[in-house]
Amino acid sequence: MNPDKEDPNNHAPAVTPDDDWNGLDVDQVFDSQLPPRRSDAPKTPKMDVNLSRFKAIKPGSHSGISTSSHDEAHSKSQVSMKVNGERLVSEKEEFQATLVMESVQQGDEPSHSNQMSAKPGRFIPGERDDWGVSRHKGSSRWMLYTAAGVIGLIALTVFLSRFMGEETVRKSDKRSLSQLEPIDVKTESIRDLGVAGQLANNHQEAVQIYGQYAQAKSPDDFSKFIYLSDRNTPLLKEAWKATGAESGWMPSGSSSWKTYRDGELIYAELRGVNHDFSKFIACFRYENSDLKMDWKATTGYGTAAFDDLKIGKGEGSEIRGWIATSDFFTQQLSDDKYHSFIVRSPKKDASIWVYTEIGSEVDKDILALFSTSPITGEFQTEAKVILNLDRGAEEILPRQWMIKGLIAANWLDQATP
Repeated sequence: MNPDKEDPNNHAPAVTPDDDWNGLDVDQVFDSQLPPRRSDAPKTPKMDVNLSRFKAIKPGSHSGISTSSHDEAHSKSQVSMKVNGERLVSEKEEFQATLVMESVQQGDEPSHSNQMSAKPGRFIPGERDDWGVSRHKGSSRWMLYTAAGVIGLIALTVFLSRFMGEETVRKSDKRSLSQLEPIDVKTESIRDLGVAGQLANNHQEAVQIYGQYAQAKSPDDFSKFIYLSDRNTPLLKEAWKATGAESGWMPSGSSSWKTYRDGELIYAELRGVNHDFSKFIACFRYENSDLKMDWKATTGYGTAAFDDLKIGKGEGSEIRGWIATSDFFTQQLSDDKYHSFIVRSPKKDASIWVYTEIGSEVDKDILALFSTSPITGEFQTEAKVILNLDRGAEEILPRQWMIKGLIAANWLDQATP
């Protein structure tokens, strides 16, 4: 591109050496053509206003300008800046943090409340007390008071329910606690409650009796402590085996002791650990007024050992064990005619199969052991039983037995003194 070639579209006049840019009066151009500078316009100055710099400006200092309108505008601007500056300086001097805080502490409203600007996370005086901030009221204290009240209410309820007992009953047509009247309690119930309460206090005596049984070197050392000793001593001599406990050994005093009721029978169980760290459950009951250990229930005595029952031998008239449902059937004992059950030994180290004919009385008695409770909705999968077993037909397997009768749904000695 040739810069010396004349462009007909360029309408700007050419620059000549005669054009003198140095003679241009900048102040004149500024004052006459451009708006006033932002620094010269009237506004509110900052806090650090230096008024001395405004005094240095003199009217008519610009060359070539002498109009009265410029002087008047300039003087008005100077006066406005001076007034605003003096006002801010005075406010700055009047605002003192110590005076404001002193006023707040004395409870007087500060004169410059607009200067107490709200900040995040801070409260205006007065609002702090309304919300409890000044007192630092935490929720943990109220939670503690509530918990203490609930505990006290529960304790009072338990206290009242325990000591009201069975001697009084609320009349149906009365709502006041003072309207209570005694009810008739059968003499047998009172006697039973007395036996159960007395039995519950025999924990230490039961520990001593079981200790004597564990230390015994022969049946004679222990026979006087068992339930119905005269009747059961011959059986004890046949089935008894020494436990191997050393002389003086006793079960722990912290062994569990609980009382139970099975129909008209009231008994207690002592649960603990033997000298060889095996667990035991000893059953105790009263013979007349003396505490005795139910040897049959404690040892799970049976007229035949499970080792003999597994091979189809032994007397099955009184067999104690754990019974549960089973699904083992054979051609002779099919599922369309019989229900199948499995019976485990007291220590659950051996088992046999037993059967009941569907629809028989004994079948109904056994099935009732596994029925669902209409009150609690619970059911058990196995139960303690005393069974009367019979071998049945010769074609059945050695480990298969027929249930002749359900003696009891527990292991207690069914004889009474």
